[in-house]
Amino acid sequence: MRAVLFALAAAICVGSVCAQQVIAGPQTAPSPVPATPLLTTFNGTSAPYLLRPGDTVSVSYRFTPEFDDTETIAPDGRLALKNLGEIVAAGASGLELQARILDASRRQLIDPEVTVSLKDFERPQVVVAGDVRAPLKFDLRRPTTALQAILLAGGPNGDSALGHVYVFRRHDADTAETIVLNLKHMKTADRAAHDLLLQPDDMVLVRQDALSTVERYVKLVNLGVYFNPLGNGPF
Repeated sequence: MRAVLFALAAAICVGSVCAQQVIAGPQTAPSPVPATPLLTTFNGTSAPYLLRPGDTVSVSYRFTPEFDDTETIAPDGRLALKNLGEIVAAGASGLELQARILDASRRQLIDPEVTVSLKDFERPQVVVAGDVRAPLKFDLRRPTTALQAILLAGGPNGDSALGHVYVFRRHDADTAETIVLNLKHMKTADRAAHDLLLQPDDMVLVRQDALSTVERYVKLVNLGVYFNPLGNGPF
C-alpha cells in the first residue's frame, strides 16, 4: 500500500490532465474516456479571478461618492446596485464588471470614474468521502485534480478503490451531474489521461466497488448518505 501511495503522489507533478466524459444515463459498468486537456481551462496564476455568487463587491465613484455601494452577488449571479439596479456579475472578472458598471453609469452621469474591488469572496470547497483514509472538506485554493484531492484525504483504502471514483458536480439548485472516473492505472501517462480538474463545490466519492445504479443527474439531497458524516457539505 505504501508503494501505491508513493506512485500516486507523482500525480501532483503532472502538468497535463484530461477530463472524463460525462456518463449519458443509468449504467452499471461505466467506461470513462479522455477528452480535452485540462490545461486549456486554466492559465496558471495569470488567469483573472472570476466573480461568483456569494462574493462581495465594492463600487466606488470618484466624483459622486453618494453612489458608492457594497453588495453581495446573489445566487442568480446578479449584483443589485442602488443607483443602477441589477447587473450580471457572476463569471466576470473585476475589470469586466467595472466596465459594465461604467457603461451603465454613463446613462446617469457625465464622464464617471468607477472603481470596483472585491471585498470578500465565497471560498469554494471540495468534499472527498468514501473509501479514503481521512474523508475531508477543503478550500479549493489552486487547480486540483480528483486524484490530488484523494491524496489530500490520505489516499484510498485500497488500490481497487481508484477504479470507482465518482465526482458529483452541481448542475442546478437541486441536482448534481455525475462524472465517473477510473484512476486505477498506475503509469503516469494513464493516470493523467483519466484524471479530472475539479471545480468549486465538487463532491468526490471513492468506492471499493461500483455503485449498483449510476444516473447522469442525481438529487443533491440523495447524496447525504455518502457525505453527511462530513457535515452539511458545500451544497
